[in-house]
Amino acid sequence: MGVITSDIRRGEFKPVYLLYGEEGFLRDAKARELVEAVVDKDLLDFNCTVFRGSESDISSIGSAIMAPPVFSTRRVVLIWDLDSFSEDNRKSISAALNRMPDTTVVVLVASTIDKRTVLFKTVSKKGRAVLFRRLYPNQALGWLSGYTRSKKIIMDRAAGEYLVTVLGTDLAQLVAGVEKAYDYAGIALDCEKRITMEHVRGVVRGAPECGIFDLVDAIGERNAKKAISSLNQVLVFQEAPLRILYLIARQVRLILKAKVIRDRKMSSRQVAGSLGVHEFVARKCLAQADNFSLEELENAFDAMVKADIGLKTSGSPDQVILERLTLYLCKGSRS
Repeated sequence: MGVITSDIRRGEFKPVYLLYGEEGFLRDAKARELVEAVVDKDLLDFNCTVFRGSESDISSIGSAIMAPPVFSTRRVVLIWDLDSFSEDNRKSISAALNRMPDTTVVVLVASTIDKRTVLFKTVSKKGRAVLFRRLYPNQALGWLSGYTRSKKIIMDRAAGEYLVTVLGTDLAQLVAGVEKAYDYAGIALDCEKRITMEHVRGVVRGAPECGIFDLVDAIGERNAKKAISSLNQVLVFQEAPLRILYLIARQVRLILKAKVIRDRKMSSRQVAGSLGVHEFVARKCLAQADNFSLEELENAFDAMVKADIGLKTSGSPDQVILERLTLYLCKGSRS
């Protein structure tokens, strides 16, 4: 991605670019940025031809690649969804690239591509093949912070962490979440450009994953009222009781590990590596470790084993078993 940005800044372009990978938001945005940099915006109608998917006529693609620019020194051909083309058609595109004039720049976009194919080898020889990997949660959180700043929106870090935890690292979904939260905040705050946890939860609370997130968070905080409310929300969405128990057990295990290693003078990044989670999750576990003694955490595992047996063998309602466990884990609650 950096090499493309460098080419754009210098105004010096390779004959062909292949942008591929799972991170579609960044990939597609960079493809559009590249197209707009190759040809002056006022001349795009004359010097930009766009093709999308396997329904595109392969002969038309070849003609567009070979065509001369109009009122410009360059023209650009943008081809979306390259992975939907047949191998024969990709070979035809490769052949066109080998005889294309130096006035044309071709931009290819794909989710995946086999590096052993003729087309990939041609692009690697003549231009640039750039992979857009799915971001890790801490990377997505950093990107989201930069994105909101670029839009002159203030977003609380906790709100950003919540979005990444609930929605994952797909940047398109995160942007949609920010936009919805901003609309909600605009109504609530008379258009002040600030997004808080309240606004984020206001727009994503309908998802069952949010309730699970709130549930394990509340147990870590030993907030019984919040935990029971979140548990009820999760059960309304018919989440599997054993999966709920698994997620509770996972959170308790992380808190226990965090408590054990917290005195080793490790950075939050090192703690995250030891726990096998991302940094912002590790920081939260370290904070929640203060709410439990080692004895309480050890006893929690006995309680969870009993709940597991109860869910599998007893005649008691699943909700009752999970509520009893939740209240037990929050015993000593501050609320």
